[in-house]
Amino acid sequence: MLVQRFAPLAILVGVALAAYWSGLPQKLSPAALGREQAQLQALVAAHPVLTVGGFVLGYAVLTGACLPVALMLSLAGGLIFGTWLGGAAVLVGATGGAIVAYAAARSAFAPLLLGRARHDPRLQSVIQGFSRGAFTYILTLRLIPVVPFALVNVASGLAAAPARAYALATLVGGVPTALIYAGLGAGLGGAIGSEASLNAALHSPRLLAPLVALALLSMAPIAVKRLREHPRRET
Repeated sequence: MLVQRFAPLAILVGVALAAYWSGLPQKLSPAALGREQAQLQALVAAHPVLTVGGFVLGYAVLTGACLPVALMLSLAGGLIFGTWLGGAAVLVGATGGAIVAYAAARSAFAPLLLGRARHDPRLQSVIQGFSRGAFTYILTLRLIPVVPFALVNVASGLAAAPARAYALATLVGGVPTALIYAGLGAGLGGAIGSEASLNAALHSPRLLAPLVALALLSMAPIAVKRLREHPRRET
């Protein structure tokens, strides 16, 4: 019983430490991804099922450990697999990682994390928001790019949000960002490894759609705020 309670968070801490010791964040830099693009795409062509499965598993484990690698992994997914397959892989991996972090937050370390939340206004604010309806609240947070993914994962676990509502809202809310970032990665292509070619690629028509979509998604906080204020004005 004791092992089951402490295992989730202990495993994630071990993963995080191993990732930093191995220099993984540096290996996911734009320059490193650009250098390895050809080899990675060749590996995908030779073993498509294995590489997609490995990517999804890696994404879930690394983001579940709350490592700041989600953006680069999402770009890498598009770079390696293309927009649609890469977006799907990112979505499944991100949802899996969110569930892992949620389970860890609800483990025996929950009292310690709740104590930390009392001194973190952002985390405390997110936790309090669950009283307004878990599914809608989580879905709204997932659709707002500026809200840290890991923050929502931990807050959902600490607030004991219903697991089914949490998983479904995470899956549905993750569709736009997964496709947008995978589209950006696919559009950048080999240019991601060179600053000069990256600047040129940013002005290409292929990147226009995901960049516009990202800009529109970034306006979600304004839309949500106005929708909440509108009923008050009518009353």
